[in-house]
Amino acid sequence: MRIWFDVITPKQARLMSSIAKRVRGEYVITVKGYKESIEILRGLDVNSVQIGDYSIGGLREKLISYAERVKLLSDFIYDYRPNFLISFSSPEAVRVAYGLSIRSITMNDSPHSYHVGRLTLPLSWRVVYPAAIPEDDMIRLGASKESLVPYKGVDEIAWVKDRLNSLRNLKREFKVFIRPEESGASYMLGREGFTMKLVDAIIEMGADVIIKPRYESQFTMIKEKYGKKVTILSETVDTLDLFGRVALVVTGGGTMAREAALLGTPSLCTFPLKVKLYVNDFLRDMGFPIWRADSLEEAVRIIRMILKDPDSYIVDTSSLVEDLEDPRVVIEEILDIN
Repeated sequence: MRIWFDVITPKQARLMSSIAKRVRGEYVITVKGYKESIEILRGLDVNSVQIGDYSIGGLREKLISYAERVKLLSDFIYDYRPNFLISFSSPEAVRVAYGLSIRSITMNDSPHSYHVGRLTLPLSWRVVYPAAIPEDDMIRLGASKESLVPYKGVDEIAWVKDRLNSLRNLKREFKVFIRPEESGASYMLGREGFTMKLVDAIIEMGADVIIKPRYESQFTMIKEKYGKKVTILSETVDTLDLFGRVALVVTGGGTMAREAALLGTPSLCTFPLKVKLYVNDFLRDMGFPIWRADSLEEAVRIIRMILKDPDSYIVDTSSLVEDLEDPRVVIEEILDIN
Protein backbone atom coordinates (compact mmCIF):
# COMPACT_ATOMS: atom_id res chain seq x y z
CA MET A 1 0.00 0.00 0.00
CA ARG A 2 1.26 3.46 -0.93
CA ILE A 3 0.04 6.58 0.85
CA TRP A 4 0.48 10.18 -0.19
CA PHE A 5 0.39 12.90 2.49
CA ASP A 6 0.18 16.56 1.55
CA VAL A 7 1.20 19.39 3.88
CA ILE A 8 0.56 23.11 3.61
CA THR A 9 0.57 24.70 7.08
CA PRO A 10 2.73 24.14 10.19
CA LYS A 11 -0.18 22.37 11.89
CA GLN A 12 -0.47 20.00 8.96
CA ALA A 13 3.26 19.28 9.14
CA ARG A 14 2.85 18.03 12.70
CA LEU A 15 -0.42 16.22 12.02
CA MET A 16 0.59 14.42 8.84
CA SER A 17 4.03 13.43 10.10
CA SER A 18 2.49 11.99 13.28
CA ILE A 19 0.13 9.86 11.20
CA ALA A 20 2.78 8.86 8.67
CA LYS A 21 5.04 7.46 11.38
CA ARG A 22 2.31 4.99 12.40
CA VAL A 23 0.88 3.75 9.13
CA ARG A 24 1.88 0.50 7.52
CA GLY A 25 3.28 0.61 4.01
CA GLU A 26 5.21 3.06 1.89
CA TYR A 27 4.47 6.76 1.93
CA VAL A 28 5.56 10.10 0.54
CA ILE A 29 4.96 13.58 1.96
CA THR A 30 4.64 16.56 -0.37
CA VAL A 31 4.83 20.02 1.16
CA LYS A 32 3.93 23.45 -0.13
CA GLY A 33 6.64 26.10 0.08
CA TYR A 34 5.73 27.44 3.52
CA LYS A 35 9.04 27.99 5.35
CA GLU A 36 7.81 27.01 8.81
CA SER A 37 6.12 23.83 7.56
CA ILE A 38 9.32 22.71 5.85
CA GLU A 39 11.38 23.46 8.94
CA ILE A 40 9.02 21.51 11.19
CA LEU A 41 9.20 18.44 8.96
CA ARG A 42 12.97 18.70 8.89
CA GLY A 43 13.11 19.04 12.68
CA LEU A 44 10.97 15.93 13.05
CA ASP A 45 13.36 13.97 10.78
CA VAL A 46 10.60 13.42 8.25
CA ASN A 47 11.55 13.31 4.58
CA SER A 48 9.41 15.43 2.29
CA VAL A 49 9.32 16.79 -1.24
CA GLN A 50 8.60 20.49 -1.70
CA ILE A 51 6.14 21.07 -4.54
CA GLY A 52 4.70 24.50 -5.27
CA ASP A 53 4.84 27.80 -3.40
CA TYR A 54 2.66 29.33 -0.68
CA SER A 55 0.88 32.50 -1.78
CA ILE A 56 -0.18 35.20 0.69
CA GLY A 57 -1.33 37.52 -2.08
CA GLY A 58 -4.82 38.34 -3.33
CA LEU A 59 -7.40 36.14 -5.02
CA ARG A 60 -5.75 36.15 -8.45
CA GLU A 61 -2.34 35.27 -7.01
CA LYS A 62 -3.83 32.42 -4.98
CA LEU A 63 -5.63 31.07 -8.06
CA ILE A 64 -2.47 31.09 -10.15
CA SER A 65 -0.50 29.43 -7.34
CA TYR A 66 -3.21 26.78 -7.08
CA ALA A 67 -3.14 26.03 -10.80
CA GLU A 68 0.66 25.82 -10.92
CA ARG A 69 0.79 23.45 -7.96
CA VAL A 70 -1.93 21.21 -9.41
CA LYS A 71 0.22 20.76 -12.51
CA LEU A 72 3.36 19.98 -10.51
CA LEU A 73 1.58 17.56 -8.18
CA SER A 74 -0.09 15.83 -11.13
CA ASP A 75 3.28 15.06 -12.71
CA PHE A 76 4.79 13.81 -9.44
CA ILE A 77 1.85 11.72 -8.22
CA TYR A 78 1.11 10.17 -11.61
CA ASP A 79 4.53 8.50 -11.40
CA TYR A 80 4.24 7.59 -7.70
CA ARG A 81 0.76 6.02 -8.03
CA PRO A 82 -0.46 6.00 -4.40
CA ASN A 83 -3.54 4.15 -3.17
CA PHE A 84 -4.65 6.94 -0.84
CA LEU A 85 -4.20 10.66 -0.27
CA ILE A 86 -4.35 11.92 3.32
CA SER A 87 -4.51 15.70 3.71
CA PHE A 88 -6.06 18.47 5.75
CA SER A 89 -8.34 19.81 3.04
CA SER A 90 -5.54 20.55 0.58
CA PRO A 91 -7.33 21.99 -2.48
CA GLU A 92 -4.53 21.14 -4.92
CA ALA A 93 -3.88 17.63 -3.61
CA VAL A 94 -7.55 16.64 -3.41
CA ARG A 95 -8.17 17.88 -6.95
CA VAL A 96 -5.19 15.89 -8.26
CA ALA A 97 -6.27 12.77 -6.37
CA TYR A 98 -9.80 13.06 -7.77
CA GLY A 99 -8.49 13.48 -11.30
CA LEU A 100 -6.18 10.45 -10.99
CA SER A 101 -8.78 8.23 -9.24
CA ILE A 102 -6.94 8.17 -5.91
CA ARG A 103 -9.11 7.88 -2.79
CA SER A 104 -8.86 11.01 -0.61
CA ILE A 105 -9.04 10.83 3.17
CA THR A 106 -9.57 14.47 4.10
CA MET A 107 -9.26 15.79 7.63
CA ASN A 108 -11.02 19.03 8.54
CA ASP A 109 -11.83 20.87 11.78
CA SER A 110 -12.46 24.29 10.21
CA PRO A 111 -15.93 24.57 8.64
CA HIS A 112 -15.51 28.36 8.79
CA SER A 113 -12.93 28.03 5.99
CA TYR A 114 -15.77 27.84 3.50
CA HIS A 115 -13.97 28.03 0.17
CA VAL A 116 -11.34 25.45 1.10
CA GLY A 117 -14.07 23.12 2.32
CA ARG A 118 -16.11 23.52 -0.86
CA LEU A 119 -13.06 22.73 -2.97
CA THR A 120 -12.17 19.55 -1.07
CA LEU A 121 -14.99 17.84 0.82
CA PRO A 122 -17.22 17.11 -2.21
CA LEU A 123 -14.29 15.29 -3.85
CA SER A 124 -13.25 13.33 -0.75
CA TRP A 125 -13.82 9.61 -0.27
CA ARG A 126 -13.69 9.93 3.54
CA VAL A 127 -13.94 13.09 5.69
CA VAL A 128 -12.47 12.72 9.19
CA TYR A 129 -13.56 15.47 11.57
CA PRO A 130 -14.10 16.16 15.30
CA ALA A 131 -17.56 15.09 16.40
CA ALA A 132 -17.93 18.45 18.16
CA ILE A 133 -18.63 19.94 14.71
CA PRO A 134 -22.27 19.48 13.64
CA GLU A 135 -22.67 17.01 10.79
CA ASP A 136 -24.78 19.56 8.90
CA ASP A 137 -21.79 21.93 8.73
CA MET A 138 -19.76 19.35 6.85
CA ILE A 139 -22.65 18.48 4.54
CA ARG A 140 -23.17 22.20 3.87
CA LEU A 141 -19.60 22.26 2.52
CA GLY A 142 -20.46 19.46 0.11
CA ALA A 143 -19.40 16.30 1.95
CA SER A 144 -21.60 13.30 1.33
CA LYS A 145 -23.18 11.75 4.42
CA GLU A 146 -21.56 8.41 3.55
CA SER A 147 -18.08 9.97 3.62
CA LEU A 148 -18.30 11.38 7.15
CA VAL A 149 -16.16 9.82 9.90
CA PRO A 150 -16.56 11.81 13.16
CA TYR A 151 -14.38 11.15 16.19
CA LYS A 152 -14.49 12.34 19.80
CA GLY A 153 -11.32 14.37 19.96
CA VAL A 154 -9.23 17.11 18.36
CA ASP A 155 -6.48 16.92 15.76
CA GLU A 156 -3.81 18.21 18.14
CA ILE A 157 -4.02 15.04 20.26
CA ALA A 158 -2.07 13.29 17.47
CA TRP A 159 1.18 15.07 18.39
CA VAL A 160 0.55 16.38 21.92
CA LYS A 161 -0.51 13.15 23.65
CA ASP A 162 2.88 11.45 23.27
CA ARG A 163 4.66 14.47 24.78
CA LEU A 164 2.34 15.09 27.72
CA ASN A 165 4.27 13.19 30.41
CA SER A 166 7.63 14.71 29.50
CA LEU A 167 6.25 18.25 29.57
CA ARG A 168 4.31 17.99 32.82
CA ASN A 169 5.57 19.87 35.91
CA LEU A 170 8.06 22.07 34.06
CA LYS A 171 9.12 25.25 35.83
CA ARG A 172 6.78 28.09 34.84
CA GLU A 173 7.99 31.58 34.03
CA PHE A 174 6.02 34.84 33.98
CA LYS A 175 5.96 34.96 30.21
CA VAL A 176 3.24 35.20 27.59
CA PHE A 177 3.57 33.60 24.16
CA ILE A 178 1.84 35.40 21.28
CA ARG A 179 1.06 34.14 17.78
CA PRO A 180 -0.42 36.66 15.29
CA GLU A 181 -3.39 35.88 13.05
CA GLU A 182 -3.02 33.83 9.87
CA SER A 183 -3.15 36.91 7.67
CA GLY A 184 -2.38 34.94 4.50
CA ALA A 185 -5.35 32.57 4.77
CA SER A 186 -8.21 32.97 2.29
CA TYR A 187 -10.73 33.58 5.09
CA MET A 188 -8.60 36.46 6.42
CA LEU A 189 -8.31 38.48 3.22
CA GLY A 190 -9.47 42.04 3.92
CA ARG A 191 -9.78 41.42 7.67
CA GLU A 192 -7.62 42.56 10.56
CA GLY A 193 -7.28 40.95 13.96
CA PHE A 194 -6.28 42.54 17.24
CA THR A 195 -3.83 40.04 18.73
CA MET A 196 -0.77 42.26 18.29
CA LYS A 197 -2.61 45.17 19.92
CA LEU A 198 -2.40 43.22 23.18
CA VAL A 199 1.39 43.39 23.43
CA ASP A 200 1.60 46.78 25.16
CA ALA A 201 -1.04 45.82 27.73
CA ILE A 202 0.79 42.59 28.57
CA ILE A 203 4.10 44.42 28.97
CA GLU A 204 2.39 46.87 31.34
CA MET A 205 1.23 43.89 33.43
CA GLY A 206 4.88 43.02 33.98
CA ALA A 207 5.07 39.86 31.88
CA ASP A 208 7.76 39.11 29.32
CA VAL A 209 6.41 38.69 25.79
CA ILE A 210 7.51 36.06 23.28
CA ILE A 211 6.20 36.43 19.72
CA LYS A 212 6.34 33.87 16.91
CA PRO A 213 5.52 35.62 13.60
CA ARG A 214 4.02 33.65 10.74
CA TYR A 215 5.64 35.60 7.90
CA GLU A 216 8.71 37.70 7.23
CA SER A 217 6.51 40.79 6.90
CA GLN A 218 5.14 40.22 10.41
CA PHE A 219 8.66 39.71 11.76
CA THR A 220 9.83 43.02 10.26
CA MET A 221 6.82 44.94 11.58
CA ILE A 222 7.20 43.57 15.11
CA LYS A 223 10.94 44.20 15.21
CA GLU A 224 10.54 47.79 14.03
CA LYS A 225 7.80 48.53 16.55
CA TYR A 226 9.07 46.76 19.67
CA GLY A 227 12.79 46.20 19.22
CA LYS A 228 14.19 44.56 22.35
CA LYS A 229 11.02 45.03 24.39
CA VAL A 230 9.88 41.57 23.25
CA THR A 231 11.53 38.30 22.25
CA ILE A 232 10.89 37.50 18.58
CA LEU A 233 11.33 33.90 17.49
CA SER A 234 12.65 33.94 13.94
CA GLU A 235 13.43 30.23 13.75
CA THR A 236 11.21 27.21 14.30
CA VAL A 237 11.32 26.07 17.92
CA ASP A 238 9.76 23.30 19.99
CA THR A 239 6.62 25.22 20.85
CA LEU A 240 5.21 22.39 22.97
CA ASP A 241 8.22 22.62 25.30
CA LEU A 242 7.77 26.39 25.35
CA PHE A 243 4.05 26.10 26.15
CA GLY A 244 4.92 23.91 29.11
CA ARG A 245 7.01 26.74 30.59
CA VAL A 246 4.99 29.94 30.00
CA ALA A 247 2.08 31.39 31.99
CA LEU A 248 -0.22 32.02 29.03
CA VAL A 249 -0.54 31.46 25.29
CA VAL A 250 -2.40 34.04 23.16
CA THR A 251 -3.01 33.26 19.52
CA GLY A 252 -5.02 34.59 16.61
CA GLY A 253 -5.54 31.02 15.40
CA GLY A 254 -6.86 27.87 17.01
CA THR A 255 -4.12 25.24 16.82
CA MET A 256 -1.68 26.67 19.36
CA ALA A 257 -4.52 27.54 21.74
CA ARG A 258 -5.58 23.90 21.72
CA GLU A 259 -1.99 22.61 22.00
CA ALA A 260 -1.44 24.74 25.11
CA ALA A 261 -4.79 23.82 26.64
CA LEU A 262 -4.12 20.09 26.14
CA LEU A 263 -0.87 20.57 28.06
CA GLY A 264 -2.76 22.37 30.84
CA THR A 265 -1.43 25.83 30.02
CA PRO A 266 -4.05 28.62 29.91
CA SER A 267 -4.67 29.78 26.35
CA LEU A 268 -6.62 32.63 24.81
CA CYS A 269 -7.88 32.45 21.23
CA THR A 270 -8.50 35.78 19.52
CA PHE A 271 -9.66 34.32 16.21
CA PRO A 272 -11.18 37.30 14.38
CA LEU A 273 -14.13 35.77 12.51
CA LYS A 274 -17.57 35.83 14.14
CA VAL A 275 -18.03 32.07 13.89
CA LYS A 276 -18.33 29.26 16.41
CA LEU A 277 -15.11 27.41 17.13
CA TYR A 278 -16.69 24.08 17.97
CA VAL A 279 -13.49 22.26 18.87
CA ASN A 280 -12.38 25.02 21.25
CA ASP A 281 -15.78 25.03 22.93
CA PHE A 282 -15.62 21.24 23.20
CA LEU A 283 -12.29 21.40 25.07
CA ARG A 284 -13.48 24.25 27.28
CA ASP A 285 -16.59 22.32 28.29
CA MET A 286 -14.44 19.30 29.16
CA GLY A 287 -12.40 21.41 31.57
CA PHE A 288 -9.33 22.34 29.52
CA PRO A 289 -8.04 25.91 30.21
CA ILE A 290 -9.00 27.61 26.95
CA TRP A 291 -10.73 30.97 26.49
CA ARG A 292 -11.89 33.06 23.55
CA ALA A 293 -12.17 36.84 23.24
CA ASP A 294 -14.17 38.68 20.59
CA SER A 295 -12.87 42.14 21.42
CA LEU A 296 -9.70 43.86 22.57
CA GLU A 297 -11.32 44.84 25.85
CA GLU A 298 -12.45 41.31 26.62
CA ALA A 299 -9.02 39.92 25.77
CA VAL A 300 -7.30 42.37 28.14
CA ARG A 301 -9.74 41.42 30.90
CA ILE A 302 -9.07 37.69 30.51
CA ILE A 303 -5.29 38.18 30.33
CA ARG A 304 -5.29 40.35 33.46
CA MET A 305 -7.40 37.77 35.29
CA ILE A 306 -4.99 34.92 34.45
CA LEU A 307 -1.77 36.86 35.05
CA LYS A 308 -2.88 37.92 38.54
CA ASP A 309 -2.41 34.30 39.66
CA PRO A 310 -1.09 32.17 36.76
CA ASP A 311 -0.48 29.00 38.77
CA SER A 312 -4.14 28.77 39.76
CA TYR A 313 -5.13 28.43 36.10
CA ILE A 314 -2.74 25.57 35.29
CA VAL A 315 -4.69 22.31 34.87
CA ASP A 316 -3.53 18.70 35.22
CA THR A 317 -5.02 17.37 31.98
CA SER A 318 -3.76 13.78 32.12
CA SER A 319 -7.18 12.24 32.86
CA LEU A 320 -8.97 14.59 30.45
CA VAL A 321 -6.68 13.66 27.58
CA GLU A 322 -7.39 9.96 28.11
CA ASP A 323 -11.05 10.64 27.30
CA LEU A 324 -10.17 12.00 23.86
CA GLU A 325 -10.07 9.82 20.77
CA ASP A 326 -6.81 9.88 18.80
CA PRO A 327 -7.28 10.77 15.08
CA ARG A 328 -4.26 8.59 14.21
CA VAL A 329 -6.21 5.55 15.36
CA VAL A 330 -9.21 6.61 13.26
CA ILE A 331 -7.02 6.90 10.14
CA GLU A 332 -5.40 3.52 10.84
CA GLU A 333 -8.80 1.87 11.10
CA ILE A 334 -9.91 3.35 7.77
CA LEU A 335 -6.76 2.11 6.06
CA ASP A 336 -6.97 -1.36 7.66
CA ILE A 337 -10.54 -1.89 6.46
CA ASN A 338 -9.56 -0.95 2.94
